[in-house]
Amino acid sequence: MTTDAFTDDHLDVLRELMNIAMGNATASIADLLQTFGTMHIPHLQISDVDGLKNYIKMTIQPEDEYYVTKQLFGGKIGGEFIFVMNSESATNLGNYLYDISKATDADIMDAVIELTNILSATTIGRLTEELNTKVQFFAPTTEIVSGDPLIAEEETLNYHKIIIISTVLEFQKYKISGQIFILSRDNMITSLRELIDLKLEEMYS
Repeated sequence: MTTDAFTDDHLDVLRELMNIAMGNATASIADLLQTFGTMHIPHLQISDVDGLKNYIKMTIQPEDEYYVTKQLFGGKIGGEFIFVMNSESATNLGNYLYDISKATDADIMDAVIELTNILSATTIGRLTEELNTKVQFFAPTTEIVSGDPLIAEEETLNYHKIIIISTVLEFQKYKISGQIFILSRDNMITSLRELIDLKLEEMYS
C-alpha cells in the first residue's frame, strides 16, 4: 500500500483516467495544429515538496529558458496545472499559429497561453467528468523562467503531500513539445481517493 492510503488499485484507476483525459487533450491540440501529436504515458508519483523539486530538476535543462504557465483549479479536487515549454518550442508554436516567420514576444506568449487553456480545460475537464465532479478554473499566469526552479520557494508552501502527474506532449512535425505537471494539494489526495473508491464501486458493481 502506498502513502496516504492510496492502494495500487487507486493509482491504476487514476493512471487510466489520466490516459483517457490526456488522450482527449492531445486530440484537441492536434485539431488546433492540424498535425499528429503524441502524449507520453503519464507518470504518477506520491511525493513531498523535496521530491517535487528533485523530479522537476530531472526533467528540465537548467541552461534553457522556459515559458511556464500555471493555472489553479478548485472544487471537490483542487490543485495546479502547469505547462512548460522551452523557448524554441514556444517560438515555433507562435510562428505556426500566427503563420509568420518570426512571431513577436507577445504573439508567443499568447500562443502558449492559448495552448495551455485548451490542455488544462480538456485534461482536467475529462478527469473530473470521469469522476462525476466539477472544478472551477482560475486565470492562468505565464512567466519566462531560466532553468530551475520552475516553482518558487514560496509556492511550495502550498504543498505537503503531493500527487505529481506528469507527461510530455510532442508535435514533431513543427518541433513543438512541452511538459505537463498536475500538482495536488493535500485535500485533493483525500478527495481523489474517495472519488476513485466510488469509481471502483461503479466499475465492479
